Order: sequence, then structure tokens, then C-alpha cells
Amino acid sequence: MKVLKLIDEKLEEIFLVIILIAAVVIVAMQVVTRYIFKIPLPWSEEIARYLFLWLTWVGASYATKERKHVSIDLVYEKLPEKGQMICKVITNIIWMAFLLMMVQLSMKLTLSVASGGQTATGMGLMAFRLIQNCYKDVKAYTEKKREANVNGN
Repeated sequence: MKVLKLIDEKLEEIFLVIILIAAVVIVAMQVVTRYIFKIPLPWSEEIARYLFLWLTWVGASYATKERKHVSIDLVYEKLPEKGQMICKVITNIIWMAFLLMMVQLSMKLTLSVASGGQTATGMGLMAFRLIQNCYKDVKAYTEKKREANVNGN
């Protein structure tokens, strides 16, 4: 169970650190081999590009998990607590629908390339984190309401 908790809490962070280190090392190797040894590495630019894409999408998943994406909350802040919870759930459902559509389209594109082997893991991971956030939001709201009923409010 500890392993699952570690994966849930630290998966993106660990993955992002590993990818960033790999990207820095590969780009540094390219610079050294190209400008010092005059023998560029033919594969380094493409690998660095893929690592950058993975950094972007896994980083977006991490931002989803931490609820750090940019949002406009002018109207949201004016809503009552129940309205805010409903707004969160509706927003997450719309976002999940978009991400799942993007996962499907990305997989089609990837399969058409056949040799790529890349799939939309980042968007799938973001969709998973949105489901997790919805569950936590509804659970926190119901627990808060239950406590208020117990305390007589």
C-alpha cells in the first residue's frame, strides 16, 4: 500500500525530475560533441524534443493534481459553497471530456505513424487526476456538510 501511495503522491514529480535531467544531459552531450569534437549526435535532437513534450504533458498533469492551472474565479468566488462544488465538478467533467477526446485523437495520430510508439499518456494522466480531484471535492463537501449537521449548524 505504501508503494501505491508513493506513486499517487510523487509519480509526476519523480518522472519530471528524471526527464529534465535526461534532457539536460542529452542536450549537453550534443553541444559537446558538435562544437568540441565536431561530430554531432544524430539522435539527440529528436530525443530532446520528445523529452520536452513529455515534460510539458506530465508537468500539466502535475499542475492538475496540485490545482495550479490558471483559472478565472471572479464568478466562482461569489457562489455559495454548494454552487462552488457543483461548478468544480462541471468544470472537471468538461475538461475530462476534452482530454479524453484528445487522448483518442492523439492515439489515432500515433498509430498512423506506426513507428512512433508515443501515446497521449500525459493527457490520460491529467484525466485521471481530474477524476481524483472531483472525488476529493465531493468527499470534502459532504464531510463538511455532515460535520455541520452534527454540530447543529
